[in-house]
Amino acid sequence: MKACAPGKLILSGEHSAVYGAPAIALAVNRYIHCHGLPAAVNGLRLSLPEAGWQTQISWPELRQLTARLNQRFTQFEQGQLSAGEILEAPHQLALYALSQCLQETDPDSGLTLEIRSQLPLGSGMGSSAALGAAVTVLGQTLFAQPLNTAELFQRVRFCERLCHGRGGLIDAATVSYGGMVQVQDGQIAQLPVQLGSGWFYIHTGAPAVGTGDCVDYVRSRFAATDIWQSFTKVTQQLSSVIATGADPRELISENHRLLTRIGVVPDVVQRFIAALEQLGGAAKVSGAGSVSGDSAGALIAYAPAIDLHALCQQYGYSFMRIEEDSKGARLED
Repeated sequence: MKACAPGKLILSGEHSAVYGAPAIALAVNRYIHCHGLPAAVNGLRLSLPEAGWQTQISWPELRQLTARLNQRFTQFEQGQLSAGEILEAPHQLALYALSQCLQETDPDSGLTLEIRSQLPLGSGMGSSAALGAAVTVLGQTLFAQPLNTAELFQRVRFCERLCHGRGGLIDAATVSYGGMVQVQDGQIAQLPVQLGSGWFYIHTGAPAVGTGDCVDYVRSRFAATDIWQSFTKVTQQLSSVIATGADPRELISENHRLLTRIGVVPDVVQRFIAALEQLGGAAKVSGAGSVSGDSAGALIAYAPAIDLHALCQQYGYSFMRIEEDSKGARLED
């Protein structure tokens, strides 16, 4: 049995969504795939072939791990651990998500869970939410009852709190529902529009710090300011521009300036975006960005009729044309 979940890119509203402002994101056709196979073991064999890594854990040990991670989250809430210290290793998110699918009694058979990813880790494409969603879809089908989309969203958000210290509303919603999604004040709306052509994802490299640390940095400096009203205005205007097919470049550039102001756009990335603007394009960080180092994870760019190869090659960045995934997390044929 196979399941997959798409990655996501935030069009507008990263960081500001934490303060009740609207955010818009798009599910894209890059995926995390999970393949479940029967195994002659008393428990789970987890395999990540691309990383050349695997581990084996019994069902009782999996429950013990879940209890330990719950305790570590409590320690985070008490200020004893940082958000980046809750998980002891990234693969524990997959184990934790699967454990939430188990019934009170252990399964009477073993499972090999093979995970392959097209999403760069910790780079603004929702890799942790997609991992939680794909594993949950597979695990619920194997060990319990399939969840509806709203239930899946809540489960993914619950699991993802171990990665960032809090469950990402927009990441969980976008990978679960698919398509274009708007969130605000805990409410989710699927937008009946398509992004159109001329949009690109640019990968600047993995950020030096995690999402939780970036969110904490911004909160300590800007939580009580009125900058979030400016973010709200840009997001609302961009939503209208996308719906009408108008030119979004001015709004993307304004969004970039706001993100730079709160300190999540490294200097090198700022220079790249300035160079792209000179060519007639526009770009902004899509995700948490970074408060240190030279990389900011994902950028979303609008660059119609612009050849990005030379500029991206100059900075060592990769890029791809954005294509939408409209289905969200699901079982695969």
